[in-house]
Amino acid sequence: MADIPPYPLYNRTYNLYRISPLHHGDAPLLRHVTLRTHAKRLKEQLKGDNVRGVQVDFVTAEDTAKLGPLEECSWDLLGDEDAWIDRHVADADESQQPPSTLTPDRARGLQVSLEYEKQSYNALLLRDPAITSSPDGFTSLPLLLVKMPGPIRDIFVNYLRTTFDAHVAPLRLPSPFISSSLETYFKHLAARTSTQSIQQVIRQLHIQLAFPNTTSLLKHVEITIAGADVAGFVDRGRLLKNTHNKPFTAALCAYLKHHLALDASHPNVQISRISCNSFHLGTERLKLIAPDTLADMSFSDGGGASQDASAGQMAIHELYTSLVREAAGTAKFLPEELAKDQREDTPSSQRKRAISNAATGNGNNKKTKAREKENGKLANGART
Repeated sequence: MADIPPYPLYNRTYNLYRISPLHHGDAPLLRHVTLRTHAKRLKEQLKGDNVRGVQVDFVTAEDTAKLGPLEECSWDLLGDEDAWIDRHVADADESQQPPSTLTPDRARGLQVSLEYEKQSYNALLLRDPAITSSPDGFTSLPLLLVKMPGPIRDIFVNYLRTTFDAHVAPLRLPSPFISSSLETYFKHLAARTSTQSIQQVIRQLHIQLAFPNTTSLLKHVEITIAGADVAGFVDRGRLLKNTHNKPFTAALCAYLKHHLALDASHPNVQISRISCNSFHLGTERLKLIAPDTLADMSFSDGGGASQDASAGQMAIHELYTSLVREAAGTAKFLPEELAKDQREDTPSSQRKRAISNAATGNGNNKKTKAREKENGKLANGART
């Protein structure tokens, strides 16, 4: 049987973006015929073909020479990992029963693939697996992961903005989210039902502390913790009071304060990047390593769900869901002012604001008249 390619979410470094719901009107976006149309249009722009009589040449000759010609551009529905495996097993073995067709309501999102002669690139538009509904005329895929060089990425992002009237912005992850992502792994790996250890999955741990609002003399501090010591930090953190379900972070802060006189819990000290054997997560970039699956002959005392997925797989799933919700502005780690902005920018909230503004129009008119009367008194003295 041919090797199954890695699931697109894994083993690639992506730039993180958030994107507002894609407006497409009455024509559903997640239909194969619609996706083929967008693939063709994007390919035309990337190749610099004639579009409506205007020569489009976004990518410079130098960039094209490095990559070779663009051979293929595709937009495809992306399911979960099981759907990915079923599809490629059926493609490789004709005797296999073809898998059930992936439907839009079961899709995790979209994969946009660019195949150049010398290199391949892709982007993923993803949504919360538990929330697949969208407002009428829109498709909500709030998390955008892009692996493309700058010039090509700019064309692709501009295509999303202009075609779907979408707002696309870098997703800057706050420090609490980054640290909580690491704690998510520790929670699953240290569970009684886990057949994997922290040292086995995390191995060596690298943490970057940044001081963006404090000084320009010291930009960041790199901390490396050996794999054999990581579990010890988690154990010691559980013994501390007020850990707020973050035992490792609490133990790390205590260690840095005792040995380096550095208060890592201070608001001006931020965790800006975490790298380990399982993932690399920074304020604007992400790389997830494909997790080891549960061994066929492994058993745990708890049974149940632990038999269906390894601790690493469950940690990945929770991290993925948190990322999508962070992009959508619904995650608990999003600063309140940003969450408020995201809620106010949704189409439903826009309609609510329109209704609210209409309902309070009389009150506003009264205020306007009062201001005009007051201004009129001032203006009367200046009349000729």
